[in-house]
Amino acid sequence: MNGLSLIQEAALAYAWMNQDSNTRDFTNLGISEAFIALKNQRMIEMQTDWEHSLVMFQSMLPAGSEHYDKARKARRWFKPVSDEADGLMMYLAVQDEEKRKSEDRHAFVSVDFDKDTYYSELSRCGLLNVQWADDSPYLVTVTDEGRIYANGWFQERMDERIQSISVAPVINNNVSAKANAEAEIGDVTIGATVGALLDLDIEQKLKDDAQEAVKNLEKAAKDKNKEKFAEKLEKVASIAKSSAEIASIVLPFVQTAIKSLIG
Repeated sequence: MNGLSLIQEAALAYAWMNQDSNTRDFTNLGISEAFIALKNQRMIEMQTDWEHSLVMFQSMLPAGSEHYDKARKARRWFKPVSDEADGLMMYLAVQDEEKRKSEDRHAFVSVDFDKDTYYSELSRCGLLNVQWADDSPYLVTVTDEGRIYANGWFQERMDERIQSISVAPVINNNVSAKANAEAEIGDVTIGATVGALLDLDIEQKLKDDAQEAVKNLEKAAKDKNKEKFAEKLEKVASIAKSSAEIASIVLPFVQTAIKSLIG
């Protein structure tokens, strides 16, 4: 996701989760190469030996924290699981990928009885298929949804969601032909949009909400933050439903914002 492989994302998640713990030797995880790749990309600070098998973690670096935060927000958008469950899911997805290269498609991943709460959480979200024995996970496999989650393939769904959300359907038959013509205008600035909202003869709170919504939408578009953009776009659409006048003004700007996001 965002330039890192699955195993590197899993290593980064593990490092982030353990940055304040006493656990510093990550060698036994069996993914030393991934940690060394993160070190080379200035995402973590660590020490290794001449064989590059030893991993003694020291700290997260700003680039690593920034990447983790962005990737974690994206995964949370897709499935709202806890950070602990997310870290476990990433590690199990790495196991699943490795086993599926040499075994059948129902390859089982490891079970940690101290983390049964997180196995249950991931199972409820459809990311793991868990068979239980005496309230403990017994046989565990990663689902297709779990692979989509761990690999970040859901970002394609986010793109489709952004493209499919439209304010247009909220404009009812009472909107004038002028409003329909305005919806076909090319790029519209945030300043012009806010100015037009200020001129509306509607309730002040509704005006304020509309202004804040389009400003937040513009920021998400400029930041190229697709999950945040989808969230803010839904807010704009919700406000537009309450007023045909607002809808006629914000629709052209929404089209501009989408161009900015994907441009």
